[in-house]
Amino acid sequence: MTNSSTRSAYSNLRVLVLNSFLRGTHNSVYGVIFQPFALSLGASMTTVGLLNSIGGMNGIFTTLAQSAGGWLADRIGRKPFVVAASAFGVTAYILLALAGALNVWTLLLGGIILFGFSALSRPAIASLTAESAQAGQHGSAFSLTMVAWLVPGVLAPPVGGWLADRLGYGGVFPILLAFEAASLILVWRFLRETRATRDPIRWRDFARAFARSIVPPRGLRGFFIACASDSFVWGMGWGLINGMLVKSYNFSVEQLGLMASVMSLSWAIMQMPIGRYVDRHTLKGMMIFSESLGIPLMLIGITQSRFEIFVAAQLLFALTAATWVPVVNTFLTRAVPTSARSEAFGRLNMFRGLIAFPASWLGGLLFDWGGIGAPLTANLIGSCVVILILILFVREPNRDA
Repeated sequence: MTNSSTRSAYSNLRVLVLNSFLRGTHNSVYGVIFQPFALSLGASMTTVGLLNSIGGMNGIFTTLAQSAGGWLADRIGRKPFVVAASAFGVTAYILLALAGALNVWTLLLGGIILFGFSALSRPAIASLTAESAQAGQHGSAFSLTMVAWLVPGVLAPPVGGWLADRLGYGGVFPILLAFEAASLILVWRFLRETRATRDPIRWRDFARAFARSIVPPRGLRGFFIACASDSFVWGMGWGLINGMLVKSYNFSVEQLGLMASVMSLSWAIMQMPIGRYVDRHTLKGMMIFSESLGIPLMLIGITQSRFEIFVAAQLLFALTAATWVPVVNTFLTRAVPTSARSEAFGRLNMFRGLIAFPASWLGGLLFDWGGIGAPLTANLIGSCVVILILILFVREPNRDA
């Protein structure tokens, strides 16, 4: 990079970090209150799981949006999709506020679908982060944006839980909307495009790219299958933990907020040292270590019911997340050329989303059938399967990428 391009990249990285902070603020509260909110409107755990399967982290709309967003961002630029994602988020919070005001849980469906559409920015943001980092420092750049996402989660969830317990959920969603609106203004005004040229869009090529997303690429099949399996088993179990703790042990939203706060603080402290470690070492071993941490975590969830134990378990969950999320991003960054990076991120998210989207619904069914132990046991067994896939079928990417 020249001096001017280096300064521009650093400036872009700062915008991405601030955007991550703003979105992390409202997402950390949303992640704590959504499942109890849906339950308070009369939804069952099976319904909560179904909503997550529609527009949650690996929901079907989330999956389709990332596939389209990744392919298009490699052709017309990254920024438009980051701006559009925030606009979807603002509209989603309006619908959630209406659902609370009218006490109609079916309105959650529109909000959750819009949150799913907002995921179209994920491949673009991953590419922007990689393209705003210096060579050999991708792990640190991904970790920096992740820390920015996590820092507000130290205080925001318990504050959000406290407000929800006293003002009702309807009093919280307008605040979350304001943070998403601030993020929208930030990226629209200050984020710089990193793809200088635009390629023509041929919808026949898009259809082919969409079809390619269903099948893992050659050379990365083991990696894609491992990531998809991980998303499935965790979505079926631990991904429903907040709702399950409310239904099983009557945890309050404040207690869930405190758990999220401990998790975010621990993850933020761990992430940068782990990111620097990732820049200098191989990735496959870290992924195996990360997945292995799910075994003791699930055993705690199955055998314990005390709030204090679940607070302490957040330390283990934080280490699991800190050693998985940036490693997956760095793995794919090293494994594919720059020109196809957004499509690769979208393709990975598409594949694992197609595999994982029924997981939360199945987890809800398991909970309604066998209580909290059933989905967490399924999560434990699934983690063991993912470890075997990583050991047997994943190859280390080139560190010089």
